[in-house]
Amino acid sequence: MPPRNLTDELTTVAGLASAVVDHAQSYGIDIKPICRALEIDPEDFQSLTARISLDRLCRLLETCALLADDEAFALTSIKGYEAGSTGPFGYGLMAAPTGFDFVRFLDDHIHYATHISYSKLSMDERGAHLAWTFAPVIVKRDQYVDMAVGLVMQRAKAIANSDSIDIELERPPPRNPQPFRQLLSRRLSFGARVNCVHFPRSFLEAQNPTGDRRLFELMDLQCRSLRPAAPEKSTDFLEQVRRYLLLHVSDDEYPLAEIAPYFGLSERTFQRRLATHGTSLNELRDQIRKEVSFNLLTESELPISEICYRLGYSAPSAFTRSVTRWFGTTPTEVRERKSA
Repeated sequence: MPPRNLTDELTTVAGLASAVVDHAQSYGIDIKPICRALEIDPEDFQSLTARISLDRLCRLLETCALLADDEAFALTSIKGYEAGSTGPFGYGLMAAPTGFDFVRFLDDHIHYATHISYSKLSMDERGAHLAWTFAPVIVKRDQYVDMAVGLVMQRAKAIANSDSIDIELERPPPRNPQPFRQLLSRRLSFGARVNCVHFPRSFLEAQNPTGDRRLFELMDLQCRSLRPAAPEKSTDFLEQVRRYLLLHVSDDEYPLAEIAPYFGLSERTFQRRLATHGTSLNELRDQIRKEVSFNLLTESELPISEICYRLGYSAPSAFTRSVTRWFGTTPTEVRERKSA
């Protein structure tokens, strides 16, 4: 059985997978043995409040997609999804009085629904643009993203025509994009740096025919009260910093002005605490990058350019120099040695 590790601190609402069991059965797949191997209880999928490991759910979905030989496995599972299975998050989206409320709610509570390492909502005269991605330690997440975006788009379609919404996905282009364009949007592209949904101004101004301001505000409060608590900080200061860096390894900068307050310290005290452990922020970041790069090069099929991006490098050449310094060989050779 897979050991409990840092990735298990990254969770998602179990109800997102409420339709997966029946959907897998339609392909002749019994997911119970897979769930046992991943230490997932499929009964949790029917709970309105349960949370499960994001990494383990991603592995379940990817395994099902492989067994079904269907790149759209998780996306098409939403056809059997019962509205509201994600509890207050789903009901909040359904009750949003306007498209603007819908987007704001999505941005405010995406952290309740699932663990992400980066999200940003920006608005201009054209509309709203919500971008997000996950911690690089969640290696394979294409199926999960397909399903999650599909569920959001189901709710968005109840407010306005989804064909006015542009969607960019990190996942590589599927062999058959038709199900994706049908269930997500005709204005869809793949291979993006981060996932992004562009809501036009017409969507923001649209009135939701099933909107309910009172229910919407109640679900907003529920989501805030049910947000998962941050993991209890270890008494080991160095381990705390390593955990922080691991979850933010794709950031291109590590400003002390942001990191030190996270630990309740001044910049000078933070640096001094690291020095007493015989290290520095740059040294810890380099060590984390080394560990994650080896894992992604040897345990995933991600393109080297994508691994470079996930580790916060601005150019593949800089990543290659680091890998050569760490392992005495190039990223391609590290990957080839593992597969030999």
